Amino acid sequence: MIYIGTTQENGSAIYFDIHAAERQGRGMRFCGTLGDGSYEGEVLVEIGSIDCVTFADAWLGGSGFNEFMGRCSAEVLERALLDSVREMPVFQTRPSQPHSHSLPCLESGVAESVPLWNRCI
Repeated sequence: MIYIGTTQENGSAIYFDIHAAERQGRGMRFCGTLGDGSYEGEVLVEIGSIDCVTFADAWLGGSGFNEFMGRCSAEVLERALLDSVREMPVFQTRPSQPHSHSLPCLESGVAESVPLWNRCI
């Protein structure tokens, strides 16, 4: 569980409890529950070539979502969710490197128990 911050009105802590994480191309996708004690809803946070936050209740019309968004800024919340998953050890970003055979092989940015490759091609 990741604590993101507090809502402005009542000071309740906003949390993101991740249920699943999976690779998505060159990035990651995190599914979890977002809440503040008065509201809980599902959220999808995607990091990679396009960073994206999707609130399931915004699409499904879940109860309490509008009140929750009224207590916190959607823009600030999305930025905090993206920043929090970028800082997780499972996914470390680094500046893009040009593709060239003359450059040394760089270490993987994704932590895995068993390496899937032994050298750069």
